[in-house]
Amino acid sequence: VRLWFRVRDFQFFVVEELAVLSNFMARIPDKIKSIDGSRETLKLAVRIIDLWFVGTPNKSEQAQMVIVDSEGDQIHAICKVDQLKSWKADLKENSTYVMHNFKVVKNDGQFRVCEHEYKLVFIGVTVVREADLHELPFKEFRFVEFGNVVAGNFVAGLLVEIIGVVDQVLFRHVS
Repeated sequence: VRLWFRVRDFQFFVVEELAVLSNFMARIPDKIKSIDGSRETLKLAVRIIDLWFVGTPNKSEQAQMVIVDSEGDQIHAICKVDQLKSWKADLKENSTYVMHNFKVVKNDGQFRVCEHEYKLVFIGVTVVREADLHELPFKEFRFVEFGNVVAGNFVAGLLVEIIGVVDQVLFRHVS
């Protein structure tokens, strides 16, 4: 089968297809509050507001981070040892990124750093690209009154910043 068409028609067809493809590639980022575990092909525009490393450096180390989107919603993300080699040099606290493709898992560990029901885990197809996203918020402390903690008005297992006064420190020797 031979197809004959004018060059002008071909150029129009190619330009039209590229426009459709670029619209797909430039899709609007997902919001953290919309993450419900139903899909893992997420595109997030985020700032890393907390970043820490757990484990022994250069051995079984993993990165833990809290990321925030333009609406101030936060989620916990983990870059395990097998992916950390790829991303460790690129991940910086207070920097902004566009991130794609994660494994989405329940945030049901003994201790949680975010209220979000899910957390994100970097996988082999995760893409992280630094981007200039100045509109993304910086870390915002969400203090809990010390009195509320003493009274039991808190979510068990959720790590929080406490504001209050230490009245007394008491040490007792128990044999």
